[in-house]
Order: sequence, then structure tokens, then C-alpha cells
Amino acid sequence: MKKIGIIGGMGPASTVIYYQTLCEIARVRSGGNASARVMIDALDFSEVQALQQSGAWDEAGRQLAESGQRLEGAGAELILLATNTMHKVAAPLQQALSVPFIHIIDATAARLLADGRSVPALLGTRYTMEEPFYPAHFAGTFGAPPVVPEPEERDDIHRIIFDDLVKGIVTPETTRRHVEIVAALAARGADSVILGCTEIGLVLNAANSPLPVYDSARIHCEAAMDLAYV
Repeated sequence: MKKIGIIGGMGPASTVIYYQTLCEIARVRSGGNASARVMIDALDFSEVQALQQSGAWDEAGRQLAESGQRLEGAGAELILLATNTMHKVAAPLQQALSVPFIHIIDATAARLLADGRSVPALLGTRYTMEEPFYPAHFAGTFGAPPVVPEPEERDDIHRIIFDDLVKGIVTPETTRRHVEIVAALAARGADSVILGCTEIGLVLNAANSPLPVYDSARIHCEAAMDLAYV
């Protein structure tokens, strides 16, 4: 099994989800007490968030590239960036690596295509839902951009992510709000929903979602393990 490098810490809850999911997949595929071969370079999320808020995306991209190089230098044979939002600056990271980088948007779009979905909705941070990097990249693989919630709904999702979910805080109110938003997207014609923030899976899942759920973190991990076993 190849060694997987995770650029994590954005936020910590997401990084935990990635490690647990990779190990779960390893146990299913290899049996017994198998676990994934993983190394993690965790950034300080408060520093990354400050770069996001100030618009210093070039500096954020530089730091991601350095993180990826540290992992590669330590022996990682493929790299994951355990966050949707920071794929906004995935290009300098990819350019800095000589080992494979698995792009979360490509993996998610490919799964939706394989399942025959035609009108996926996207939930995520405001950056992911409103800036062009996600819909443009997604459309390059899927053929069309995802639909997004209404402005007030986007505000609520963004606030819940940064106030609660990145800290691992889950409440009935935040769960209910996400279910309401997905129901509204279904009423507007969406046939599936992308959990485009790696922490949204803490409140929304196949059991409570009005639409079929595509958890980008899990899809990303499955794509990584497919390559790790080659």
C-alpha cells in the first residue's frame, strides 16, 4: 500500500475524518486490523483563516506547496488536501509536487457522472459556493456547474461551518438548518447534494438528507485508496 500524505488542519475535525475514513477503507479492503499508511502535515487553521479573510490567497497557496513538499520529502507517495475551500489554490501545490495529487473536485464530479446525476447542488463555505474556482473546475469534468443555495442560505451554511463544524460542534439546530436547505434545493430541481465542505458530513448524511448525498471527503478518500492499492 502506498503512503498517503495529508495536508490537514483546515480544520482539525476534517483531518480526523480523513484519517478515520482512510483506515476504515483499508480494513474493508485488506481485512483484519489493517490501517492506511498515512502521514499528516497539519497547518494552523487560525493562520489559514486569516489569509482567507484578508484575501492573501497567493500566500496560502505558497504555504500549501511547502506542506506538500514536506510530505513528499518524508516519503509520501500521493498527496491529499483535506479541504474543499483550499483547492482554490491547488495549482501551485500541484506544480510543486512530483508525486500524484488527487483533486477533490475531480473525484467528486467523476462520481456524480458515474451515477448519472444531472443537477447536483453544492453546499460549502462561501468561498466554495460563490467564487468561480469550484464551479469552473467542476464544470470542466462534469459538463455544467452545480447549483447553489440562495444567498441567505449560503450565509447560514458559512456561519455554521466556521462557528461550529470546524470545531466539531454539532447541534440539533445546525442539523435541522442543513436539512431545510437541502429540501429547498430539491424543490428547485436538484437531484443530489455535494457536501462540498469536509465537515458538513457531521450534520448531513444519507439518513437525514432529502437528496442523495455525495460526501466529498469520503469520495476523496476512496479515490486515494484506489491509487494507494495500485
